[in-house]
Amino acid sequence: MDNHELTKQEIIKAASLAFSKFGYKKTTLDDISAFTKVSKTGIYYYFKNKEEVFQAVIKVEAEKLQNNLREAINQEATPINRLFAYVYARMQYLEKISNFYSALKNDLFEQLNVINANRKEFDNIEIEVLSQILKEGVDRGDFFIEDVEEISYVIFTTLKSLEIPLFGIDNDFDKKQFIDNIIKLCLYGIIPR
Repeated sequence: MDNHELTKQEIIKAASLAFSKFGYKKTTLDDISAFTKVSKTGIYYYFKNKEEVFQAVIKVEAEKLQNNLREAINQEATPINRLFAYVYARMQYLEKISNFYSALKNDLFEQLNVINANRKEFDNIEIEVLSQILKEGVDRGDFFIEDVEEISYVIFTTLKSLEIPLFGIDNDFDKKQFIDNIIKLCLYGIIPR
């Protein structure tokens, strides 16, 4: 990695810290600069504005999520266990970053369009991963699914729709039990009896 890329990564890491501390609205480029050795002018060399820096932070987090998912899935031998691992790894990672970015919760609904737009390519990768797991499960006879792509999209959309209720707002229910119930709901509808 060259110096240019290292500096850019340093800015993104600093921005992540600033956004987690102050939230999106209150964070300024001066705040980001304070978390790094790069001046505000230096940040402008790499990014046009705060929104572009925020987009880079989202992209980095999405890449980290993808890596976590791959690692969790690759540790399992069967499609059923890979599907469980996928859901647990996804939700645990999102819970971890939601705690880290707790200051962003106030800005979450306003920034949702920016977040969703920047996650689109990663969402498509997740749907493809789910499709591969489900297709292997169908081929092995573990799952009975008529349209793998459609069910992959349904599972992904279900999990994505739970992000804000589970992690975007403060609540006091047992998230692990909730996630277990979601997995059971998804699986027992597709495992032959």
